[in-house]
Amino acid sequence: MENKPKDWNHDLFPLLMSSIEKFHWYESRPSHPNFIFGRLEFKKQINPVLAEEAWRLALERQPFAGIKPQKVKGHWYWVADVDAGAHEAQSTKGSFHYLETDSSPEPWNFGDDESRLTTSGHLEIRTGGFKMRAADFSGDSVDSKTLVYFAVHHAICDGAGAILVINEWLVIYANLAAKRVAIDGLQRLETERLKTRNHLGVLRWSYWKHMLKQPVALFGAAKFIFRKSVNLTDHRDVPDGVAERYPAIVGRWVDTDAIRDLGQESRRLGVTLNSIMLGRLFASLSKFLMGGAAGHEKDWLRVILPISIRGMADRRLPAANRTTIVQLDRRTDELALSDSFYQNLDREVRIIRGWQLDKMFLISIRLLSMFDPLLRKAARNRKSRGTVVFTNLGEPFRQQLKSKIALGREAIDQFDLVGPVREGTPLNYTVARHGDQLRVSLHYDAGVFSGKRADELLESYVNELQSGASREN
Repeated sequence: MENKPKDWNHDLFPLLMSSIEKFHWYESRPSHPNFIFGRLEFKKQINPVLAEEAWRLALERQPFAGIKPQKVKGHWYWVADVDAGAHEAQSTKGSFHYLETDSSPEPWNFGDDESRLTTSGHLEIRTGGFKMRAADFSGDSVDSKTLVYFAVHHAICDGAGAILVINEWLVIYANLAAKRVAIDGLQRLETERLKTRNHLGVLRWSYWKHMLKQPVALFGAAKFIFRKSVNLTDHRDVPDGVAERYPAIVGRWVDTDAIRDLGQESRRLGVTLNSIMLGRLFASLSKFLMGGAAGHEKDWLRVILPISIRGMADRRLPAANRTTIVQLDRRTDELALSDSFYQNLDREVRIIRGWQLDKMFLISIRLLSMFDPLLRKAARNRKSRGTVVFTNLGEPFRQQLKSKIALGREAIDQFDLVGPVREGTPLNYTVARHGDQLRVSLHYDAGVFSGKRADELLESYVNELQSGASREN
């Protein structure tokens, strides 16, 4: 069998850029790159030759890894980039390649991990909007480890797509290390589905019925217009002399006993585990805000929730952007962690999903895209859209744990998968299961928060998750 995984061709392109893809493309700037980041730490050194080959083969399965934007007759299209296949392995002084045509490249730094890097084993691969960078480093132990960073532009990929690419890289690497066919164990991707990636998930015959619900969504969205959410950066000192660096990520493991307790509490209250974790995030943000300055009892905390609109028909979809967002507001003086607080949170999310009101953001973006300058202005608005972003990734490496594939014998020691930060919303939290463990990660704007302050924010949230059951009213 041939050891080449590509199952698509350039006849797929050109593809008209969707409104949400243009929005995320316009939103990216050198100071705040609109990339989804992954950081994996392995217990042992990995083979850089196999890692590079596995990454190349993994991206050959992804049509959006070999594209570039091009304007044709006033409309933006994704077109095949004939030079994208000439991927580069460069030194650590390599730069980001931005899709943004009017942005200059900025260096990709390792941040706090820079001090632990050795001078050997560096690898950087850049192909279109997908990046991988790896380096061996030595921590407190004698054994060398490997730190791998991934990045993918949010215009062409969502969190599920990024997880797909990383998982396929893991499988291909393991296959190459075992001298098996590279694509063994990988499902066939239906690349033709990229042509319908902009579908809202509403059947054509029920579209107008669905539209009747949108006034309800507009009525609910009105509160976000008249309420000004608090920006945590207003109440903490901006660190002096902090060099711009991305990604700035910190992560922690939550005790397994705490995970069990959270699960028991969700079953007792009849709510999802996600609602429990979301409620604890509100509580930790409130404590951080109230501890920083007085007079914030009436402030509104706003959490942005990215929500996937992928359905069963998208299970073989290659990496693409199929997400929307919803927003949840809570006032700081209303954040008593009672049973009713969690149940109200859960009920609100269920109503949004049940009535498909989460499509309102995508519909709004489509309307703005009818006049491109309005869409660009909305994307580049520097005002805060919310206090923080919160994403539950589920169990991203479930298949690897099940099949005992974890980059060959080199098991994953730590991992962080995070979304981008933007001006006005400098904090992006994610939670992800890994077997019986829970990983909490925070991507923060290093130009706003110091590493110490970011650690305090993350520690506060982890402490809330491990603080036991809620108090009943």
